[in-house]
Order: sequence, then structure tokens, then C-alpha cells
Amino acid sequence: MAEAILRDTLKREGLEGIEVLSAGIHALVGEEAPQAARRLLAERGIDLSRHRGRQLDRTLIDESDLILVMDRYQLAMIESLLPQAQGKVFLLRQFSPTGDQEIRDPFGDNAEAYQRCLSQIEETMPGVLERIRNHLPSSKKVNW
Repeated sequence: MAEAILRDTLKREGLEGIEVLSAGIHALVGEEAPQAARRLLAERGIDLSRHRGRQLDRTLIDESDLILVMDRYQLAMIESLLPQAQGKVFLLRQFSPTGDQEIRDPFGDNAEAYQRCLSQIEETMPGVLERIRNHLPSSKKVNW
């Protein structure tokens, strides 16, 4: 959901040339986005039907300029996999008014959990846009 929301936000803001990718530490490779996520984003005019899960790897980490994660476990795993990623890996909620709290993965949970997660992602977008505008190099690659 975060990848799709950021991509849509960048488009609405007229920020082009920024590659936004999604990959997971324990992703189900090739799997579709959960139905609850597809439904919520469809209500916002965003189509997730083509999304497929993919695994995060060293190359993707190394090539990314900004890596946004949902929880501290993900942050620690990425920094341990590739220590040079330190300084470009952030908790997504660090860019929200609520601070550096984690966003709980709703996978396998009910529709309310997906809605809560989506709301938390959406509240970070102004801060993420500011970070992108002020700190990304010209290659502009954001990873989730």
C-alpha cells in the first residue's frame, strides 16, 4: 500500500523521474496484494491488480537512495545485511507528526487493520515528500 500511495502522491504533486519500489524481508514472492489492500486503494482510484510481492536483496538496498520501513525489525535487518545502508533507512512514521512509531503489518488481519495501516501511511506523505524534495540525489530511487 505504501508504494502505491507514494507513487500516486508523487504523480499528483508533479514529481516525476522518481522510481518507487516495494520489496519485503519475508515477502511472498509473486503473490498478489491482499484483497483488503486492493479494495481500500481501489476506493482511492489506485489499482493494485498488477502488484506482486518480491524479496529485498543487497542489490536493491545498495541501489536505493531512500529506504522506508514499517518497523524497527526491518530497519535492523537491512542495516545488518548491508551496513552501508545506514543513513538512508528510516522508519516511515519518522515522517509523520506522531514521530518514530512503528506501523504494524496488517497481513492476515481484518479490514480495520488494513484501514488503520493505510491511514498511518497516508499521514506520512507530507513528510516523505519533503524528504524527497530536499534530500534525494538525482538518481531518485525510493524503496519500501
